[in-house]
Amino acid sequence: MGQNEEHPRLVAYGQNAEDVVLMRAFADRRDGFFVDVGAGEPVRGSLTKNLVDRLGWRGVNIEPLPERFDQLRRRRPGDVNIRVAVDVRPGTATFYRILPQGQPPDMLGLSTLEPAIAEAHDRRGAGVEELDVTVVTLESILVAHASPGFDLLKVDVEGREAAVLASADLAFWRPRVVVVEATVPGTPEPSHQEWEPELLAAGYALALFDGLNRFYARDDEPELINRLSVPANVWDRWIPWACAWRAGLEL
Repeated sequence: MGQNEEHPRLVAYGQNAEDVVLMRAFADRRDGFFVDVGAGEPVRGSLTKNLVDRLGWRGVNIEPLPERFDQLRRRRPGDVNIRVAVDVRPGTATFYRILPQGQPPDMLGLSTLEPAIAEAHDRRGAGVEELDVTVVTLESILVAHASPGFDLLKVDVEGREAAVLASADLAFWRPRVVVVEATVPGTPEPSHQEWEPELLAAGYALALFDGLNRFYARDDEPELINRLSVPANVWDRWIPWACAWRAGLEL
């Protein structure tokens, strides 16, 4: 799986070790291509860092928060980094930067385009700041940067997953794997019902629900479905990012 002497174990940067599952699924795929909608930070929480560092992948990182976009631009110079939000209709919109009470300024993973979710965070005492952002469709990004049959589409947009998926013709683009955050933000309540039927109709099969994300593969790739079908586990030989950071590994 691309492990080396300096890092005998795979470091899981994803909060739920989602990247470990992806490394297992794509272990023999060098120089792949991804589109990451809601890319977040380039290291902590990243589902694509291992693919880039260990397998030589490149892709498109879509991130509307300026501080996270600047990190991506510095740490991922080989990728295409775009500071926009994705939704059904292009234009401009209000993006809500969410800062949970008592958390440091870099804990921004709950930020959203969805006003109802921002209001819920506000009621719980989180800080909410409004930013004006450019909005584009996923279709326009794929037309500009991808080819049909590319390897991975990941979507994590805090409540607007249905809009992102509806903004592209996935039956045409046919990414091999689609990973979508699939619970109501900040809760374990499933939210996939509003977008999963269309994804299945586009030719996908559910391979795994890990409690937070749902992993899909094209229904004509049964081996890929099988590789994705179990969560990260002891046989994947991985350690959490926090443990690697405390051990002083170069990350």
